[in-house]
Amino acid sequence: MGSILSEILAAKRRRIAAGEFPALAPLPGSRPDGIRFAAALRPSSPSKVSSSSSSSLSFLCEIKHRSPSAGLILPDAGARIEEIARAYRRGGAAALSVVIEQDFFGGDPAWLPRAKAASGLPVLMKDFVVDESQLDFATALGADAVLLVVAALADADLAKLHSAARARGLAVLVEAHDEAEVRRAAALGAEIVGVNARDLATFAVDMAGMARMGAFLPADAIRVAESGIRTRVDVETLHAAGYGAFLVGEALLRSEDPARALRALRGENATDVKICGITREEDVDACLENGVDWIGVVFAAGSPRRVTVERGRLLRMKAKGEGEARRAGGGAGAAVKGVVAVFDEHCSEEEIRAATSVVRPDVIQMPLLPSEKVFSSDLPLWNTVRVGRDPLGDVGNRAGAALHFDTSVAGVSGGTGRTFDWSVLEGVDRSRPLVLAGGLSPANVADALHRVRPDVVDVASGVESSPGVKDAAKIAAFVREVRRG
Repeated sequence: MGSILSEILAAKRRRIAAGEFPALAPLPGSRPDGIRFAAALRPSSPSKVSSSSSSSLSFLCEIKHRSPSAGLILPDAGARIEEIARAYRRGGAAALSVVIEQDFFGGDPAWLPRAKAASGLPVLMKDFVVDESQLDFATALGADAVLLVVAALADADLAKLHSAARARGLAVLVEAHDEAEVRRAAALGAEIVGVNARDLATFAVDMAGMARMGAFLPADAIRVAESGIRTRVDVETLHAAGYGAFLVGEALLRSEDPARALRALRGENATDVKICGITREEDVDACLENGVDWIGVVFAAGSPRRVTVERGRLLRMKAKGEGEARRAGGGAGAAVKGVVAVFDEHCSEEEIRAATSVVRPDVIQMPLLPSEKVFSSDLPLWNTVRVGRDPLGDVGNRAGAALHFDTSVAGVSGGTGRTFDWSVLEGVDRSRPLVLAGGLSPANVADALHRVRPDVVDVASGVESSPGVKDAAKIAAFVREVRRG
């Protein structure tokens, strides 16, 4: 047994002896659902097994503060549990793994129920289980699955804990590191078998070794590749070796945007999607169900999608998973990355400040020419360039965290349903994110992505049945086309 693992297990047994895994009363609604966890990781049809498309592969995404090999991974982890959990769901995670081990990984058991509630996804309690008291602890926390490390347990203990976990309704990820351990997992009848690429003595990663182990995995098991997965090439290589599920943490947690990083691993286009002109809570639900990144609420007086400040506040709360608005309707466990408050040039600074103080959006979107005064605000600005009206030669001098390009139509404040000649953007400075709007729809967004390569695509009328009334099927189709790229 590796020396690091020996130290971890010794520390775990000390905590157990000290009574740190008491028989807790289960949290409300915390009944384990191991069947759901296993189903989330298993390909949904035999035909998918031979495909490397994103829909055929499952990702078990990990929340981890630090590790003995990598050091600090997620700073301020305790304050970011909900943020990361929701980003994973938005990016397409099948399930979550939450590392709760305290001494070597800096985990906290309280993180597990928080992550589950925030994401709505099934959750694995990632710890070093050596005693049945830990299984009771897992069920009380609301875990749906636990990890059993073959190298940490004698055959009799492994079998006992595996049976005890299944009797409690927990799924079990049985982790092996070499061929002999894979055979021990198979003899156990494990439904979910993971191969960890880390050497337990050195914690070095052996990706080639993990690929070789794929040949020894039980044919009917859910096969999980663990550790060291950083690129889509890694995923495709391991899938070819027989793996259908992938446990990924560090590569996602170290990225600027875990949802975008996860989409890249899934082989999807990672471009953000913004649905603008949201007026109804059911349309927020449709956005949440489809992994939309941003919603826009419009306060421009000339827009048929204009909402009141109070309506904007309620829509923002629902979209960000807050309060009573979060619990009403669908989209359970989901949240957008951000809410954009949209204004036009006729809105006064006082109106903007009054609206943003109540709504509390993440971004302000409005046109602001280089010659116009930049009002003081702590919120990022997406500066709208009205193509066909504003000069394009000086867009580099405009204020803002991003440039938002939309078609200009006299007397209409956004949502025109008309495209512009995308070639005019060829010479635009790309040092800031580019948000593309103007007549996008499920029918043309793939072409727009190919020609413009925007950071965000922004649609309003292209996913509506009437102004301000979104069509859930069109939202789903739009997001699907974006992800296909």
